[in-house]
Amino acid sequence: MKTRNFLIATLFVAASATSGFAALSPAKVDWGKGPALYLMTTEEKAAWKSLQSDADADAFIELFWARRDPTPATPRNEFREDFEARVKLADDQFTNGRRRGAMTDPGRILIVFGPPSTAKRTTKPGSGQNNTRQDMRDAEIGSAMTANGSADMTWTYEGDLAQKLFGLPRLNIAFHDQYADGDFKLSTPLVDANSATAQRRVASFITQPGLTKPPTFQAAAAVPVTPPPAAVAGVKTAALEAALVEAKAGKGNNHGAAFAYAELVSPAGEPFVPVVVYVPASAGVAADGADTIFGAVEDASGKRVTMFEEPAKLTASRTDFFVDKTLTLDPGKYTAIVGLAKGGQPVLVTTGSLDVASPSKEAVGTSRLILSDNVYELGTAEPAKSPFAFGKLKIVPKANLIFKSNDELNYFVEVNNPGIDATTNLPKLQYKLDLTGGPDKKTISAPLQEAAALPLTGAPGPGHFLILSAIPLAEVKPALKPGDYTLKMKVVDMVSKQSYTVEQSFKVSG
Repeated sequence: MKTRNFLIATLFVAASATSGFAALSPAKVDWGKGPALYLMTTEEKAAWKSLQSDADADAFIELFWARRDPTPATPRNEFREDFEARVKLADDQFTNGRRRGAMTDPGRILIVFGPPSTAKRTTKPGSGQNNTRQDMRDAEIGSAMTANGSADMTWTYEGDLAQKLFGLPRLNIAFHDQYADGDFKLSTPLVDANSATAQRRVASFITQPGLTKPPTFQAAAAVPVTPPPAAVAGVKTAALEAALVEAKAGKGNNHGAAFAYAELVSPAGEPFVPVVVYVPASAGVAADGADTIFGAVEDASGKRVTMFEEPAKLTASRTDFFVDKTLTLDPGKYTAIVGLAKGGQPVLVTTGSLDVASPSKEAVGTSRLILSDNVYELGTAEPAKSPFAFGKLKIVPKANLIFKSNDELNYFVEVNNPGIDATTNLPKLQYKLDLTGGPDKKTISAPLQEAAALPLTGAPGPGHFLILSAIPLAEVKPALKPGDYTLKMKVVDMVSKQSYTVEQSFKVSG
């Protein structure tokens, strides 16, 4: 790809000897034709075309980013960092045989407008079959589609995000891939590159329109190293510490937010405890309504064993939001008091109990059963022990355990050190589901079935595996009525002849 871009840039320079580009190096020409082009105003595009040297181009680029710096008083440019992260994500997701991912239509929309609330892909193979249930977690959006067919992709922006970007409560952005080769074309004119919507978005990035010279920053003077202060029995912000104390006394307000946790084992055999604060839309918290997660974990005697106050952002999960992090805890029973804050003031605080076994690398068994209505694929693989992330797979626990009757109920369990079949070097696992509850308290059972256990190391052999599947609640027969239910899952290890049963209660709303 780099070679092709170099050749194209070289040919362009050779053919444009009378223009300003003739004096620019191929690298500078490529910059002006790359993803940064999406952010240029009409005036900036004209100025770029008139440049006569690489020195002029460097000065343009420096001023270009400075005009968009949200914190001009500091050397760091958060806008540029966010742009570069989106470019990388676009390249990872949408690169096809013809062009780099950042230069595709989906790449431009991702870079200019950011990721959608949800995304769905529909494939139509040439055989006439239609697969409408493939989504972001089944395969990377940018991967090749079925040959001799076509494909469609729909990105949905909704809620506060859609209102902020488009002035609408909800917007679907559609892409069509005519030959199912991964080359998606935009089919929503509202966000075309030349549309008023896109131009307004580009203009909104400029925080200093009158800036004519980028700022300079002096190196900070060396500061003598002093030993860190002794740990205090609380978080560092007084208002947040007070919120924790009030919540422990039963006086806090969670605004409907819920706490959930799991106990998992990393591919290297290290136990960890991911936790999540789940914020439903009914809480009334905006997408930018929190900038900090804070909390404390107390043991059975009420002694704090860990505490934290750190930057965090709300992440959209369908119409709701969540913030998660990873804890390391010794075996024992605990109470977690966790909150979100903005500007040093608490937004909400919720609590939850933890029962931690801290299994060893060699321990045999399963994790808790985790239920979710949102499982998706990340742009890049997360590090080991990231909360509820397994490589590129992200699972958002529905901590309030309330599902709509038309939701997809995803269920997940980690299986530790199952028996390994000598022929395949993989486990042979089966599982059986029982769904009990509702007004009539009936049980709906699914027969024993093979489990497609996925190795967390990414390779066959002994270790830790996950089982992940889903129940489309709208397809359950008889239809589920609003009420309380329990999903029970029995996992059978056909090699070691052991079985494990996990269950989780949840509620179905109307």
